[in-house]
Amino acid sequence: MRFITNLLKILVGLLFIFSGFIKSNDPIGFSYKLDEYFSVFSADLEPVQDSIQIELSNQNQNFSHKESLNAYATNYTITTFRSPWKIHAEAFQTEITILLHNQKTLSWLLEVKDTSNFDNQALMVCRIKNQEVANQSIKIDLDTVITSLDMGKYIKPNGSSSQFFKKIRPYSLPIGIVICILEIILGMALIIGFAPRVTISSILILTILFTFLTWYSAYFGKVTDCGCFGDAIKLSPWQSFYKDIVILGASIIILFGIRYIKSIFYNAFAIKVIIVTILLSVSFSMYCVHYLPIINFLKFKKGNNIYKLATIPKGAPVDVYENIFIYAKNGKEEEFTLSELSKRNLQEEGYLFVDRIDKLISKGYEPEIHDFKLMDESRSNDYIEDFYADSSYKLLIVFNDIEKAEIKNIEKLKKLITQCQVEDISLYPITASDSKVVNQFKATHDINIPFYYGDKTNLKSIIRSNPGIVLLHGNMVIENWPNTRLPSSEKIKRIIAR
Repeated sequence: MRFITNLLKILVGLLFIFSGFIKSNDPIGFSYKLDEYFSVFSADLEPVQDSIQIELSNQNQNFSHKESLNAYATNYTITTFRSPWKIHAEAFQTEITILLHNQKTLSWLLEVKDTSNFDNQALMVCRIKNQEVANQSIKIDLDTVITSLDMGKYIKPNGSSSQFFKKIRPYSLPIGIVICILEIILGMALIIGFAPRVTISSILILTILFTFLTWYSAYFGKVTDCGCFGDAIKLSPWQSFYKDIVILGASIIILFGIRYIKSIFYNAFAIKVIIVTILLSVSFSMYCVHYLPIINFLKFKKGNNIYKLATIPKGAPVDVYENIFIYAKNGKEEEFTLSELSKRNLQEEGYLFVDRIDKLISKGYEPEIHDFKLMDESRSNDYIEDFYADSSYKLLIVFNDIEKAEIKNIEKLKKLITQCQVEDISLYPITASDSKVVNQFKATHDINIPFYYGDKTNLKSIIRSNPGIVLLHGNMVIENWPNTRLPSSEKIKRIIAR
């Protein structure tokens, strides 16, 4: 038992130090993962809201849609408008578009034989718990019709648990740093045998917490990457859970053999070792927060060819989808495949069409870089192929969130932009912020270059700085710089002259 206990204490201690070091190397990345957990818990702890069912009927044609009430919107806005008539087979078709809170678009296809006899009025009925809460006639034409319903009395307020996780989201970074440092300290304390009972008890508490988080991720499929070892070692939620179960079992064995753990140093020297460990781990974490990870595990790290990482090999399997049609009857929704629809007449059976979705049947090959896009202001055109085709030196300026960007060095960034224009270096500023915010930022700081738009999660995975700079030659990453260490014009010149 003595040998097993001391062997396990070294292994568990080293694993805690390694885990803490990897996360301390990228504390901002770890804070993103914690924020994702807090967001998930906040959402999952919200009370289940009642659903509102919207039914439209016109000339014996019906449409039905059901979705949960929005907990943060007391006024339920429904916007409807009609498209021009189109000839289809021997009939005329028009599409009624329905927007809920100006976000989710639903479509209702109407078909008539003669447009002159078309009744421009539709009956809209809204129900909650099968109880009618609104019944009104709305005009269907090419103009927008907006209906506002007061749903305040049907909204269930959030509880204190949901509010707690929502309130601590802004503190994800300091919480993450504390966890990283704590892992390193506990790992070192366990190896040298310092305060064994307090140390192993703390490790058990931390491991139980990690085990719950990884189980929750795996079982409910909420967080697909637990972030246990950052971007250095990617583990699936179930792999992370099994890893934590092993550590939990080892920690319990160590607890039962606690009498065999002896300090390898005198108490006074052991305290000094712990103090030095604290100082080094804090300094290391803060350095990586202020600058960039010392060891870069991201896809846009120096030396990577991003085009190769974004390319799907020839012959690789692709995603396979199947069209699924959702119909409702007696308040219950059912899914039907296209082949099933061809064998039945659901309208005669009393079903109402709700929605059509594309259901993933099998997942295809996914390249390491799969969500990097350079969209225009309308977010309808993607210029990523032009970016990859640009074989010159190019500067990717990443603002994942312009409203939260660090602008202390904005004048230095502007000089760098000017120098790049002189040296004929292509500029690709990209953000996930709204175009109105971007235009205001450009006007405030007198920046006269067009911005591209991308996904916020993807931009956070390019560089851990807001803003951050990535210099590429063609598609090869030459260097990364954070906002706190922007390169001078002379340094850019020297790099290009190599």
